[in-house]
Amino acid sequence: MAGVRVYRSLALGALGLLALAGCGASSTEQAAPAPSKTEYQDGQAAKVVSVQSANSLTVDVDGATEQVRMVNVAAPTENNNEMSGACLVQESADYLKKKLPEGTEITLQFDDAQIGSTGALDAAVYLGDELINADVVGAGMATTTYATAKDEFYSEISQAQQSAAEKKVGLYDPSIDCTIPYQIAQAQQKVKSAGELGEEADRERVYKEASTLYNQLSEATQAPAQWVGSIVTLDSVSTQLDDLRGALDKNYYDENGMSEADYASATATTGRPG
Repeated sequence: MAGVRVYRSLALGALGLLALAGCGASSTEQAAPAPSKTEYQDGQAAKVVSVQSANSLTVDVDGATEQVRMVNVAAPTENNNEMSGACLVQESADYLKKKLPEGTEITLQFDDAQIGSTGALDAAVYLGDELINADVVGAGMATTTYATAKDEFYSEISQAQQSAAEKKVGLYDPSIDCTIPYQIAQAQQKVKSAGELGEEADRERVYKEASTLYNQLSEATQAPAQWVGSIVTLDSVSTQLDDLRGALDKNYYDENGMSEADYASATATTGRPG
């Protein structure tokens, strides 16, 4: 399986909220509209107030409090039910808190394609010349996501994710039991040891469980903007998944529960005698 990302375009709605006030001497008077988040310019200075997760933080912008969501970064959360989605939640938040303690002065850059896509102030966060979005992902503390094929910051952040996977850190550490690489490695080890099991039913159970994992992860490669898809389309994880399929060999079971060996037997052509 190639570790190639297939972009999927998503339609984004524009953010256009107006705040109207009814107070004043004349009923025809209206308060000026509240500043739109789209009015911030690249290079906007901000100061960190607090960090909520590996991709969200509260900042002060010229006296206004804003909730920033880092573009092209998906953070693990307690309520993420996807495979490994709740892995390293506290560790990832602590990483960003250490990187951006309260009072840190940062700079915000914006991608027009993603303004208003989350309901927060969607931005690329810079600490000096360092893109924090890429730093968090490069430390294995978050994954990538994207909105369109033209996302301005995605390429750099995606490269950071590839690097994290190659280094086997954070969400790509095969020794951490909540990561996808760990689950693949465990499945492959069980498959390789299945021959030592005395009962055929036990061997079959191992092969079916490993095949189910393989099938689920293979299907996720069709959605690389999603949490699992972002991980399994990485080169090193893709290779690991291929190795699992190779270990299964003819003991692989497809989505319909048929093993490769059974399929070969069922489709074999019987030769004409004589």
